[in-house]
Amino acid sequence: MTKKIICVWIGTFKSKNELYQNYLNFDYENEKESESKFGKDAELEFYDEDFMESWWFEKLDLDNLTKYREDLLESEYFFDELILELKTRELSNRNSISFLFGEKSQNPTNEMLFEYEGMKTIDKPIEFVFKKEYELK
Repeated sequence: MTKKIICVWIGTFKSKNELYQNYLNFDYENEKESESKFGKDAELEFYDEDFMESWWFEKLDLDNLTKYREDLLESEYFFDELILELKTRELSNRNSISFLFGEKSQNPTNEMLFEYEGMKTIDKPIEFVFKKEYELK
């Protein structure tokens, strides 16, 4: 049985470009420490960006988010719980959401997410909001 996990962060960025080009992009110029600003802020030493999805909106709105539910991998395992969690958060100044997937299997991916406990710092453009482990049926 393959154990899976998803972690979710919400964020605030001036523009779509700032999120995708400046924040999520890895800096491969520095061979020793190729990392993204997201990785630093989320306090993830390493993660496989191929298993990440990020969306930018003019304003993060739950109705808007729900419209894209079917576009999100394996959403049936966590989406309703995520929406319930987001309803408890202040979203008025948020405009992005990032999903990072991991799994424990013969070909593990982002396994460190199973031990991830969130961010220690709060003065970042992102906020950790959700973590859910699940198994595919």
